[in-house]
Amino acid sequence: MRRRSHSALLGTVAVLVAIAAGIACGGASVEPKSKGANAPKAVTSDKFKGATRCDTKAPGREVSYHDLSGSGKPDMIEVLAYGKNANGTPEGRVVCMELDTNHDGTLDLIRLFNDKGEMESEEADRNYDGKSDLWITYEKGVIAKQAFDTTFKTGKEDEIHYYRDGKLKRIERDRNGDGKIDIWEFYVNDKLERMGVDLDFNGKVDVWYRDELARAEAKKLAPPPAASASAAPSASGKKKEAL
Repeated sequence: MRRRSHSALLGTVAVLVAIAAGIACGGASVEPKSKGANAPKAVTSDKFKGATRCDTKAPGREVSYHDLSGSGKPDMIEVLAYGKNANGTPEGRVVCMELDTNHDGTLDLIRLFNDKGEMESEEADRNYDGKSDLWITYEKGVIAKQAFDTTFKTGKEDEIHYYRDGKLKRIERDRNGDGKIDIWEFYVNDKLERMGVDLDFNGKVDVWYRDELARAEAKKLAPPPAASASAAPSASGKKKEAL
């Protein structure tokens, strides 16, 4: 008998939190290996590069449809990849998940998982116009990057958030929509430390704005510099000469 397992859904922005709440409150009906007469149409995006993990025709794949809202129509599709675990027992893991978060019959959120069940990426249509405007990538299940189309028009990223160990480190913005970054923001302990602005849109910072308090705080938390070998006393009591 096949067993299935996958990671709990993670919320990273307000819309995803709302989705998780909806999942918790709704029931789920499953139709394995069926297309479903009322299956919602999948969201499409030129930027979504991992759609192969949603391929239900690949060997060892199984698809199931769920009605989370209880409307009688499926609003979540899961694609499972089956393989054998360490005990040799067939086990399925969710590798692709697509959801219709506003129950309008069109899928607007895609999540991909690696073979370990860790989140790899998300893509969402936040304003439900049929175009993706949010792209999130993860490293070992931890958020690494969020990219937004803040205009909800172009389908191209114009604001990017970079993370390290789950903490915000940098934001890059394209104000005029020419595809080039013209604002760079750097963060320390989730606080803005400095910001560079390209005033004439030539790709170079023209002016820097700095938060001296944030810099002072970062300096306090920084480890003390290692002692220089040239300053270490020798056995004779004299300082060693630098090599």
